[in-house]
Amino acid sequence: MHNEFTVGFGKVEITPPLSIPYLGYCPKRHAFFKGVHDPLYARSLYVSSGGEEAVVISTDTFGFSNSILGKGRDFTKEIKEEIRRKTGIPSANIMLTSSHIHSTPDTLNFRPLVEEVPSAGEWLEKLQEQIALSAEVASREKFKASLKIGRGEVKKVSLNRRSENFLDEEIIVLIFESSEREKIFLVNFSCHPVIVQVQDFISADYVGVVETTVERTVENTKGCLFIQGACGDINPVCGTSDFNDVYYTGLSIAGEVMRIYGEASLSKSNYPVEPAVLKAFSIEVNFPSRSLPSQEEVENLIREMESEKKNVEEATTERDRLEALRRVCMIEETLIRVKEGDESFLGELQLIRMGNAILF
Repeated sequence: MHNEFTVGFGKVEITPPLSIPYLGYCPKRHAFFKGVHDPLYARSLYVSSGGEEAVVISTDTFGFSNSILGKGRDFTKEIKEEIRRKTGIPSANIMLTSSHIHSTPDTLNFRPLVEEVPSAGEWLEKLQEQIALSAEVASREKFKASLKIGRGEVKKVSLNRRSENFLDEEIIVLIFESSEREKIFLVNFSCHPVIVQVQDFISADYVGVVETTVERTVENTKGCLFIQGACGDINPVCGTSDFNDVYYTGLSIAGEVMRIYGEASLSKSNYPVEPAVLKAFSIEVNFPSRSLPSQEEVENLIREMESEKKNVEEATTERDRLEALRRVCMIEETLIRVKEGDESFLGELQLIRMGNAILF
């Protein structure tokens, strides 16, 4: 059976200017960074086999709201169309992912970014170009490679933030490797990158450490992509704003990636080479809106907000002032959501199969 894919890797820096805000708390939701601790990147994996082509893009970002550029625009579709135009790869075969890193700009549009920071529109369009460029580079820098899939566990770096028993410590690693030992890693692990959230320096948190450690340590590595898992209630054990904790958390995860690779590469390894099967599938689905407050509840919220604004002005301690400000912020964002209306949201369900691994 045919067991070689054609693969490629592209990497483009996407570190934003300091004029683009992150999602802070109080006294300002859209707070501004003061510097860059470590750069952010878009990394792309190109895969082809049997006449099928696909691209998986991993970005060191918070996440993407498709409406972030305003009405009539679709952030993800525009990136996919640009990649399709440059490479010929069908849009349905292009998967854009975010690692949900909280120490990056607010691209989830919790508060309307372009309305509050008009210059952000120009930067977002540049970001689209940078992401598309990473995919274009991956589609050009190609080599033949087989695929092995390894699984392991990373313990004691994460916890359930609700103190429940649900905790996913599994790590899955896709290893594409050529006969000349050129290789690309795709790593899947579930944990919120929030060790250094809500602070003044741009950072890819532990995700950046995982990616760069593997890229720099394993010989002939073209690239390492981190794909975030279902991290909903899974946090790092350290939420300290300490960059040492970022490093050691990332190092623990990268160490397991390298252990799996070493085990899979032994001459008597029992890791099978995957069949070079590549399939992609995508459909658009309407997701219903969550229930929104009634008109009466909205009016009560507006009155409550005005009362809290008064509390901000009259507060006798800084703690009381910040508590009132936090409540004002939360009510404002509820009202922004109400203003959007309760129409359904169009979303994409997407599958890409590589060997016996499926990204969904």
